[in-house]
Amino acid sequence: MDDKLMEMPFPELISKLVVAPLYILVVIVAILNVILNRKNKGCFNFFLIMGSWVYICIYLLALYFFFFRK
Repeated sequence: MDDKLMEMPFPELISKLVVAPLYILVVIVAILNVILNRKNKGCFNFFLIMGSWVYICIYLLALYFFFFRK
């Protein structure tokens, strides 16, 4: 791995997710999953929705570090 990448602090690393096109696409799919499957029941669907919320929360944390880092 690149030494510069290994030496970067966590807030700087996670803030790079805000502009990553693949992660933006994943978050859009996660939001659609939460919206479209909110009424469905079942264990598998519950875990998929919880995973989608994890992706959304990580993106919100990345947005926070992107705009408010020093």
